[in-house]
Amino acid sequence: MRLIDADALKEKFQECINSITVSDPFITGVKNGYESAEYVPTVEERKHGHWEGGGAYYCSNCNAYAATDVFGGGLDITEQHYCYNCGAIMDGKVGDDK
Repeated sequence: MRLIDADALKEKFQECINSITVSDPFITGVKNGYESAEYVPTVEERKHGHWEGGGAYYCSNCNAYAATDVFGGGLDITEQHYCYNCGAIMDGKVGDDK
């Protein structure tokens, strides 16, 4: 799956519709596709965060602790690129939370 800009898609559809000079069932289908783009579900954009703390690191977005191994020891946070709880991208950009 990839996130797209629905507004940009609608603009492209409108450009195509405006350039059409004939009428046929296919064109009607294109117009229906344009109108249905308004009702496509929106996917939430991914949040950005970073690991905070020392020793016991936690997500700056949801405050969930970083994942641990089966023995309860902390995993290397440099290898944890996402928060397992909220899905935030842990790219270390301070201030990009939420």
